[in-house]
Amino acid sequence: MGNGTYVADTPGFSSISIERYDVIKKENLQYCFREFTPYLTRCKFASCSHTCEKGCAVIEAVEDGLISKSRHASYITMYNELKDLKEWNMK
Repeated sequence: MGNGTYVADTPGFSSISIERYDVIKKENLQYCFREFTPYLTRCKFASCSHTCEKGCAVIEAVEDGLISKSRHASYITMYNELKDLKEWNMK
């Protein structure tokens, strides 16, 4: 695609079985979205999840069209899947 971006198109593949892979902690998921990087230190709260908080620089960037709404929606979906995992389920 360009700019080092890749797309994986796998027919019939709609989700990842997390039991088969190393799981990223919800706190580290933000670093998997490179386009978030310039905004991560600009949030009002250090513990910002970038999902719904007021003062979130990532959400502001989405609203301003600087980050794709679909990428942010993917982040939220993944974050919500990870937030309920317990530490002992991640091993």
